[in-house]
Amino acid sequence: MASKTRGKRGSPKGDFLSDIQELRRRARQHIDDGAVTAGYGADREKVIAILNEALATEIVCVLRYKRHYFMATGIHHNAVAEEFQQHAAEEQGHADRIAERIAIESYGEIVRYLGERDITSRRMMEEILAVEEEHADDLRDLLATFDPTQPA
Repeated sequence: MASKTRGKRGSPKGDFLSDIQELRRRARQHIDDGAVTAGYGADREKVIAILNEALATEIVCVLRYKRHYFMATGIHHNAVAEEFQQHAAEEQGHADRIAERIAIESYGEIVRYLGERDITSRRMMEEILAVEEEHADDLRDLLATFDPTQPA
């Protein structure tokens, strides 16, 4: 068995140092690459455009729900305003999540487009879609409660 010169930690001299240098090189490259790595399967520019559209949609929804919150009137205005305020806060949360991911018409189409190519963004959009569907159900129920002529 051939003997090797040993460094301070008992590894062959130079191996540990070169591994650290390689790790640092990879770390610097990953920082430069950001969240999009070589294994990223989606069209980066298309995803950015989609997420920007979703972000714009969420911001418009925040503003719409805030307007409804401030404009609520009538005997049940407190309950109605509170519901709109909650929806505005949830929409703002969606916008914040999208903005954190990158700076997005149909969330279902977005989810299908992303598929397995960008699982993180797809999961985020699936969660937002679920809340959006809940909002639609809440508003339908709210309208049916306060206006019995509306279909439930």
